[in-house]
Amino acid sequence: MENLERMTDEVMLWRHKLLRNEGLTRPGLFIMYFVSSKGPLKLKECSASLGVSKPTVTKIVDNLEKDGFVTRIREGEDRRNYYVHLTEKGRRRLESLNSQLEAVFRKATDGLAVEDVKRLNLSLRSIRAKLGPISKQGSKSD
Repeated sequence: MENLERMTDEVMLWRHKLLRNEGLTRPGLFIMYFVSSKGPLKLKECSASLGVSKPTVTKIVDNLEKDGFVTRIREGEDRRNYYVHLTEKGRRRLESLNSQLEAVFRKATDGLAVEDVKRLNLSLRSIRAKLGPISKQGSKSD
């Protein structure tokens, strides 16, 4: 268990440094990923996906828009209804980040047998699937 915890810490530290160098925050990256995978989203949908308030998402989107990674487009008659769209610059930034992440993981698994890497991926996927419901429960003090 200690090795898994240490590996998680190392990955998170490396990702934090990468994001800082790229001028992004973790919540900003998540919004970019959500919009990239699901298409244009309302601020309310971004808020629900991240589990944070709409004013917090508004600040994150403001920063992403200022940096040219996303744009807000009003759709329909309701002036309060904006959709967040990923810009070409945002799409390129995600591609760059994904390439860098893949390179690091290739380097980390270099020298391991293909079957070992497959087993590792399956094990990590299983752990992640089990953690999902646990993390959604929140903390209960019984």
